[in-house]
Amino acid sequence: MAAAAGQSAGSSDLVDAGRRLYRAAEGSEGTSIEATTQHDVRLAAASAACIGCHRRSGLGGSEGPVRSPPVTGAALFSSRETPPRRPAYNDASLRRAVTQGIGADGRTLDALMPRYRLTDDDLAALAAYLRTLGAEPSPGVASTAIELATIVTDDAAESDVVVEVLRRFTEIKNAGTRNETRRAAAAQHPYGERRDRAFRRWHLSVWRLEGPASTWDSQLSALYDRHPPFAVVSGATGHDWLVVHRFCEQRELPCILPIADAPPGTGGDFYSLYFSEGVRLEARAAARHIAATADDPAARVLLVYGDDERGRAAGDAFVNAWRGRPLVQRRIAAGTRPTRRQWQEMVSREQPDILVAWLTPWQLQTLSSIVSGMPWLPRRIYTAEGFAPWLEAGSPAPFLDRVHHVYPYTLPAANRSRFPREQTWLRGQGLDDLNAVAAAKVLFACHVVGEALADIQGNFYRDYLLEELEHMLDGTSMTSLYPTTALGPGQRRLVSGSYVVRLGRSNQVATYNDPDWIAP
Repeated sequence: MAAAAGQSAGSSDLVDAGRRLYRAAEGSEGTSIEATTQHDVRLAAASAACIGCHRRSGLGGSEGPVRSPPVTGAALFSSRETPPRRPAYNDASLRRAVTQGIGADGRTLDALMPRYRLTDDDLAALAAYLRTLGAEPSPGVASTAIELATIVTDDAAESDVVVEVLRRFTEIKNAGTRNETRRAAAAQHPYGERRDRAFRRWHLSVWRLEGPASTWDSQLSALYDRHPPFAVVSGATGHDWLVVHRFCEQRELPCILPIADAPPGTGGDFYSLYFSEGVRLEARAAARHIAATADDPAARVLLVYGDDERGRAAGDAFVNAWRGRPLVQRRIAAGTRPTRRQWQEMVSREQPDILVAWLTPWQLQTLSSIVSGMPWLPRRIYTAEGFAPWLEAGSPAPFLDRVHHVYPYTLPAANRSRFPREQTWLRGQGLDDLNAVAAAKVLFACHVVGEALADIQGNFYRDYLLEELEHMLDGTSMTSLYPTTALGPGQRRLVSGSYVVRLGRSNQVATYNDPDWIAP
């Protein structure tokens, strides 16, 4: 094959060109690769990329009855001794496979396999890149242990919960009480070329960031260079996760289910998996609920939110979902709350039919105090769990009757724990005094990583960990936190809906009435 002159198959330039071809169907000249499938169906570049079927890891996958085999170097360029048997690919047979659809054994490949129009340089680059796939385990993996990290800050309310639950789970995991060694010898994996399910001890590092967020990237780089982990599990940095998100994407480091009130938009990002869009989801659910249920389409809406990252994220999400309809906005200075007089002036001046208050219980206290003597009260008041947890609801009856609360978790059944699966474990470990929501989230992240590491067997590749989670967490019953979960290829939000409930009182405890599930 006439490969690019002066470049060895393993050179970085050639591998980079192969990566672009594999992931984006971009040829060596910067143009989109042409391809056809089903004999004569032309594919756009995004649809033609190898990553669509063989996945980012190269370990393949399946959708319904269609299976895409692994194309890692170890799988492709060696013979397969198990049915269907075939000889090893070489550069010539790889060219024939991707351009003509004929396999190394001479058989015609499935019609769904695209036939590409590639130059010699393209083929050389693709072969070079495929040889790097699966060549070495990802950083953080040793023969008997695996490095994991969590990321916290001292000013994050959930940091102690994250560390306590993770450390206890790691102790139990490493004690071998869950029969990992026996499970390691269990069933074979459907795609991966490595078949061992060898148990790895967890080595957990707590990365505690200090100072302003502008210094976090350098701190993260130093911690990573010292002990690069295979993945980040959970974590909490208050309301500012963007620095961590960008760092993990740049280092291609999986970050699994951190506690983040307003996760950044992922766009095409791959390595960060979140529970949901947080307060953005709650804001969009409220906007959708108002639009669907308001008696008067011209109802006056007043949106009040704090001028901080979390408040602005929810405020912007509500405005975008409200789609240009009349809306009055009021920002509250970060760390302050409206006085009784300010509330009276706002409500009297705007006379809102609907008040949307993305505020904390502390900030809402003065709102409650204006009930008596006011000639005008909103017919509805929207609050959200991301700002004012329902257990802390303290509104007097005249307001409570008007409250619609956005609640993203499973509604608790009468006389039962809020999250029975997680809280049973926490009670058994003497950790039931921790914040229930935060502890349940950390424990779920631990279970997710533990099960995924077992299922990927010996294929310790960061990309493959995320791909395994896409299969494992779609409709999972592994958690009682959420009523439903959904995750598919490329998706990085586990939950896409929320309840909107009417709050009531029963024996001085907030209760739910008339729940509506909203998936905006």
